[in-house]
Amino acid sequence: MTNQQTVPHGIMFHHFHDERHVNGQGTISAKQLEQIIEYYGDRLLPAKEWFSKAKANCLAEKDVCLTFDDALLCQYDIALPVLEKYSLTAFWFVYSSVLAGGIEKLEVYRKFRTVCFSSIDQFYNDFFSTLEETEYQDMVAKSLENYSHENWSNFPFYTKHDTKFRFIRDTTLGVERYNKVMDVMIKKHNIDITDFSSDLWMSVDNINTLADKNHIIGLHSHTHPTQLSMLSVQEQENEYRKNFDFLREALGQSPKTVSHPCNSYSTDTFSILRNLKIEIGFRANMENHLFSEYEFPREDHANIIRRIEQ
Repeated sequence: MTNQQTVPHGIMFHHFHDERHVNGQGTISAKQLEQIIEYYGDRLLPAKEWFSKAKANCLAEKDVCLTFDDALLCQYDIALPVLEKYSLTAFWFVYSSVLAGGIEKLEVYRKFRTVCFSSIDQFYNDFFSTLEETEYQDMVAKSLENYSHENWSNFPFYTKHDTKFRFIRDTTLGVERYNKVMDVMIKKHNIDITDFSSDLWMSVDNINTLADKNHIIGLHSHTHPTQLSMLSVQEQENEYRKNFDFLREALGQSPKTVSHPCNSYSTDTFSILRNLKIEIGFRANMENHLFSEYEFPREDHANIIRRIEQ
């Protein structure tokens, strides 16, 4: 792993919790965000300053920025006031289907496994048991012969159950079959998905407010596929073109930045982004390798919290 003290990078955030937004796997509080900000201190740059230095290829080794993925309402409600307290701005990478009124089940399923089970392991047990009752049972069993926690995990904080679940979801089942399995589980809980998802995502007004406050709004695909690099070139083009067009219309300006959903991208992705005149982008880890203008590294907040608490 790259030494986080010797390379310019972003800090990657997703979920936050408070009285309204549920406390679950991977969520942090406003207080923990403050701890991270104080841990980095004056290394943290406002988003537009970091962006300008990145474009000019003059980032210092110590330069760090804050990034938020997925257009989550909990970020706006909980993280934004903390940033304003410290006079900081950030990059916000949003997928646009939910801003257009759609419902993306990936986030719904995450909330489901958080609020409807006593623990994440209870959810995994129920998920694996449900799989055994489906037509996919043999296919899953066969695919697991190629599964290895050590080889598959990109993040050290993932447990074996975490990686096994993600392997089955992303590599074995794919979106359509995974959704069928999850919908069977949700049906058992009599959940109305529209009501259940009402507190998950920001609105167009929210992202305009962020832009007005000098934050940077960037691409994160249209529907947030978990394996974007496995899509055809045309499908990838559609994902990013829809995302780009929606944000340009909503904000009145063209987005210039991107982060890759689930860290999934390819050289085809880079060609698409260059055609859209995207100038910089972020990956989702701190792995030490040569990176393009679309692969600035990011440290997950969970790793930083672990260091702070040691």
